[in-house]
Amino acid sequence: MPRPSVLVDTGALVALVRKRDRYHERVKEFLGTYFGELVTTWPVLTEAAHLLPTHLGPRVISFANLPRWRVIDMRDAGKRIQELMQKYLDYPMDVADASLVWAAEETGVLDVLTLDWADFATYRTRSGRALRIVPV
Repeated sequence: MPRPSVLVDTGALVALVRKRDRYHERVKEFLGTYFGELVTTWPVLTEAAHLLPTHLGPRVISFANLPRWRVIDMRDAGKRIQELMQKYLDYPMDVADASLVWAAEETGVLDVLTLDWADFATYRTRSGRALRIVPV
């Protein structure tokens, strides 16, 4: 049986690292009880590091080195990310969000741990599938 996986978005990473974030305890509790693989992308890690105070940025990047985390190789993702951002131009979709929709298409993982519920409720994969938002 394949190991369960969940995509992890910027807001959840920021909440996990920033103890004063109003969602910190909820995200921490979810990750403490979820034993599957945590999948993200470099744009998500970069955005989270940028949003956090400088001294917390390295902590976010350190997740890339933990065995439970997988950062997707995005070597061939550029064209599709551009297409997604163009499609949702009036929304608008940022690079980090587009990278997670792309990751869902590439991996088949449709569950996403996010605090941007409205955004991810709108996005669809190439095949028209919605991502499932993991409640926190």
